[in-house]
Amino acid sequence: MPFDLPEGYLLGLVGWMIALAASLVALLKWRRRLRLKGFRNEPRRILAGLSLWFFLAALTVCELYFAIVYDQTDAFNMSNVSQHWFVRHVHANPEGFRDAAPFTRSVPAGKERIAFVGDSFTFGHGIKNVADRFSDRVGARLEAVRPGKYIESNISSTGIHVQLITNLVEEIVGRGYQVDVLVYTICLNDIEAYEPAIDQMQERLDLQSPKFFLFRDTYFLNMLYFRVQQAWLPDVRSYYGLLAGSYDGQPWQGMRGKLDELREFCEAKKIDLRIVVFPFLHNLGPEYPFDAAHEKIAGYCREAHLRFLDLKPILLPHVAEGLTVNRFDAHPNERAHALAAQAIETDLLDDLFAGNLHEASGEHTAAKD
Repeated sequence: MPFDLPEGYLLGLVGWMIALAASLVALLKWRRRLRLKGFRNEPRRILAGLSLWFFLAALTVCELYFAIVYDQTDAFNMSNVSQHWFVRHVHANPEGFRDAAPFTRSVPAGKERIAFVGDSFTFGHGIKNVADRFSDRVGARLEAVRPGKYIESNISSTGIHVQLITNLVEEIVGRGYQVDVLVYTICLNDIEAYEPAIDQMQERLDLQSPKFFLFRDTYFLNMLYFRVQQAWLPDVRSYYGLLAGSYDGQPWQGMRGKLDELREFCEAKKIDLRIVVFPFLHNLGPEYPFDAAHEKIAGYCREAHLRFLDLKPILLPHVAEGLTVNRFDAHPNERAHALAAQAIETDLLDDLFAGNLHEASGEHTAAKD
């Protein structure tokens, strides 16, 4: 609905529509007066004015479409259109998480809580209905198979990495929130906290934000501006190559150390920590550049005796089906979430579905290499 647009934008849009209508009336009256005076051919000024009006009218129609009708995200969430999507579709529970149910401190007697934590992949960036996320799908299946046994919670957030995720888990558990099983869904850019070059890249990208109001405050022109930026800026094009290289050096050691901290914290609090690794979907294929990163994380989980699931072999056969939100947003779409949920049920949380949570071996791994 147009009323979920910013008030300042709506006032500006109304003013622009009034000015556009008034200018057309003025042009038509001017042309009529000239015709009454006997001018048979349209003066060039009127033709130019009408041509400009029709161009501006077409631009306005595009603007209205992208402000009111168009409803999609982009990968970096930099455009006004993408940020507007969040206003429309992201609703937080009382504790501030994007979840249909509240995140209560305790759970009823006889129940256990399984909490999913991660970044925008777990959050459901680009997924309008939270019921379509893999976490909610798993929760619904658990309730169907073992009614009344588990409470599923999603405590993820966009833009966070392994450092912030560990801090978040430690904070909520320290505040008395009960968590029995923690599923940390690793996105491969969770290593960003330990890669200084990415911080520098982000600072340069922030400087590219438009200053001119027509590119800053609109929807259509603002979206075009960021499409061009993402297509041509060297930082954007080199982002994934930089990430892949991070797993070969010191950044991986930093991430590994933070994973150790999270694992040790969960062990001390008797929380069953399990790991899911989500691949990047836009370049998943024969020349996928993150194979080594997947193996690094898988090797860590084996050494730490953590149950883990690598979704790369699960999703790879389905790439041709289209697994991303759209061509400008490489986050997993509803189909990818459905595939991930099925694999988590059968290959990572199978003991929960079978009723053997407390009998599961800590040395068992669920990755399909």
